[in-house]
Parts: sequence; C-alpha cells; structure tokens
Amino acid sequence: MHELITKYFYGEITAKEKKQLFAAMETDAELKKEFLSVQNIRALTSWMPAEDDEPRAVGKLLEFKHSRIKESHAILYKHIIGYAAAVCIAVISTWLITSRPEQPTAEQPVVAYEEFSTPSGQRALLKLHDGTTVWLNARSTLRYPNHFDKKERRVELDGEAFFEVKRNEEVPFIVSTEKANIKVLGTKFNVFAYKGNEEFNASLVEGSVKVYSGDDEAEALQIAPHECVFWTGERLEKRYYDNTDFLLWKEGIYAFDDVPFSEIIKKLELYYDITIIQKNKKLDQYRFSGKFRQRDGVESVLQTLQKVYYFSFVKDEETNCITIR
Repeated sequence: MHELITKYFYGEITAKEKKQLFAAMETDAELKKEFLSVQNIRALTSWMPAEDDEPRAVGKLLEFKHSRIKESHAILYKHIIGYAAAVCIAVISTWLITSRPEQPTAEQPVVAYEEFSTPSGQRALLKLHDGTTVWLNARSTLRYPNHFDKKERRVELDGEAFFEVKRNEEVPFIVSTEKANIKVLGTKFNVFAYKGNEEFNASLVEGSVKVYSGDDEAEALQIAPHECVFWTGERLEKRYYDNTDFLLWKEGIYAFDDVPFSEIIKKLELYYDITIIQKNKKLDQYRFSGKFRQRDGVESVLQTLQKVYYFSFVKDEETNCITIR
C-alpha cells in the first residue's frame, strides 16, 4: 500500500489501484494517516514554484515512515511531525531563495498540469499559485497548471468545490466542468459538478459570475449573490436560494433540508464511495432534514435517519455495499 501512495501522488496509479488504496484506507487508520500526511505536504508545496521540492518532500516522508514502521505509534507520530515540519521549512526556504523576479527570456515557460484529489469521506483546502483558495469536498479532483498565462486562469473540476478567487480584472478565472464553465474575475462561489452525475449547480456567495455551456459565452447566464445556475437535463437555468446550509460541507458537515430519502442515498454513495441498495420502497415517500458530521461516516448517518422512520440495513465489507430493508 505504501507503493500505491507514492504512485497516487506521482499520477502513475491506475483506476483499479486507486480504488484498492481508498478501500484499504477505510479500514486501516494508520494507512489513512500516512496518506493525509503526504497530502498535506503536497498541499503546502503545490503553490511554490521551486522545482522538484514536492516530489523530494513526498519521497523523503515515505522513506522516513517506512524506516520507522516497526517502532511504537507514539514515537512514529512524533518523528513524522518533526520531519514534515523540517521538510516544509526547507521547501519554503528554497522557494524564498529561488522566487526572485524572473529575467525576460525569449522562450515561453513550460506549462505542466497538477492534480489534487480528496478521498471518500474527506475534504481539503488548496491554495493556487495566484492566491486563489479552493475547498474540495469528498472524492473531488482539481486539475490546474503550474502557472497561469496572461489571458486566463483556467482549472478543471470533477466534484464539488468552494472557490474564493483572487481578484484580477485583466485575467479572468474559469472553472471548467463536464456540463458548464464558470467565468469570474474575483468572487466566492460553490460548484457541484461530479462527472457522470446528472446534478450540476453553481451557487454564488459574493461578486458576480457567468455560467455557460461549452465555449459559447454569448449564451451565458449571469448571476448575483444568492442565485444559482443548475442543469435541468437539457439546459442551464437559474434560481434564487436563501438557505446556505449546503455550504456547511466546508466545515465537515453534510446538511439536508427536507430532502427525499432517495436523494440522500445518492449523496451518501457519492461522498463515501459506497454502493447502497434500497429495498425498502416505503422510504421513498419520506423527506428528511438533518445535519451530519462528515467524519462519522455513512453508517452513522443511516443510524440517525433510522430514528425518524425505522428501517434496517446491513453492510457487506467485502463488496463495500449497504443493503437497506
């Protein structure tokens, strides 16, 4: 599994290996802690332009953890934290030394793309090179260049994210998703856009944004705060919203307000990468409201919902499947 972590952060992992790694983290707390430690190093270094710092930090952290794997957990944790801090200081120092103003050159800088992904049941905060901050919800991936050009700042999203865009009126920020593009200059907004999922919405918190399908900006819908654009199945439409509980996922809370049981099941499957078979059809006529902590897991959510309208469920660990009766 340690090798899979390395392959994951170097972008060499296959879909089958990725699923195997995430499944293992659901039952192995130490493996999950190791993954998050490496991810934190990546998040801290991703906006620093010093070449090779991030791979070196990830490699050294994994080498250190492997060399100490047989020692007690308390000693291991203490040394990891110390070593991670040392690596971060070294990376920051390198960045400060190498980040002096660039000299004009005839050659254009090479653009490389990076990806940041969050596993099921987790969320993460990422800072981009232009100062924009991005919260990523569970099982979300953000693809972005190692530097933005002078015409636009374009990123690609698969999942759900909250953007706080650093304002730059000369270089617009564009979020590309499977169903639509969101174009802004500097603002705060939330996007729900998982690939393969029929649901899409972009909700504005502050500023102004344009949302349009494909590259046809002429047909863009412009929205103001407390407005959102959603996909009807055929086209984009906009509407007003007044309940902001859906943004609580940034704080590790999933909120449902008068939502059909079937819709809650779809979100749980999405966020926790699990299959849920719903055999109790009576539940489809009920709507639920409630707030649940992300870290408590899918079974805790179902146990809470049981108290409203009783049902039973059983989980098959081998197939990662829950059956509701």
